[in-house]
Amino acid sequence: MGNPKSNPRKRSSSSSARNDGGGGEEDLHKAARSGDLPTVQSICTSNPLAVNSRDKHSRTPLHLAAWSGHTEVVSYLCKNKADVGAAAMDDMGAVHFAAQKGHIEVVRTLFLAGVSLKACNRKGLTPLHYAVQGSHMELVKYLVRKGGSLTAKTKAGKTPLDLASNEEIRSYLLELDESSKKGNDKNVKEKNEETDPKPSSEDKPLDSDGEAVTKHKEDEEDHEVDKVKREGDEADTKGNLSQPKKAKIPLNHLLAADDDDTQEENL
Repeated sequence: MGNPKSNPRKRSSSSSARNDGGGGEEDLHKAARSGDLPTVQSICTSNPLAVNSRDKHSRTPLHLAAWSGHTEVVSYLCKNKADVGAAAMDDMGAVHFAAQKGHIEVVRTLFLAGVSLKACNRKGLTPLHYAVQGSHMELVKYLVRKGGSLTAKTKAGKTPLDLASNEEIRSYLLELDESSKKGNDKNVKEKNEETDPKPSSEDKPLDSDGEAVTKHKEDEEDHEVDKVKREGDEADTKGNLSQPKKAKIPLNHLLAADDDDTQEENL
């Protein structure tokens, strides 16, 4: 009788994935979690479909990289067809995992990839809830500046302020909350600008060359558009002026003829 352990049919799919030359889905999950970018790139190149593969907890490589804080891996996956809105168990997205651990650069990368910073999981927690709960002050400021809701409630009815255990964060949110209740949005904005770091060029939209679009650059582009429009209008005006006017043809003889016909019919 043969050794039952040698029967290849007994091997699990996970084992096959681990021994298929380093291109298995399980290997990609491990590489993403450990921040091994070269391995992530190699596997995604040889097996593109693995980029959105799931582990037993329904987590994708992007979830694991975001939770571990590996910004370069997160950025690579986002640019190579990873589902940035994919939800794991309890509707946890990559942005929730990153916010939970306080990884502000990962959150920024996900935001630029199109992830909503107001997304909530099954329990109703937003990234701001997680950032406040984890006492990640810089991330809290960033999320508020990007529109994170101070009034969003979890399924248990908790706002971010209700979850604040850090006194600095609590004071910051209380001040914003008071300003918001008074309807003084200008003060809220000024408060954010005073306490938050200046947004980097990474937070700005990119042009076709991949460069950050600055206010000066936008003004230049608007000026060029206006210039082209003015030149087009001037060309149309000149074209209309250069066209000879049609001579007016007297119609008296036609009217006279019609009058004669009418008179003949009345006779």
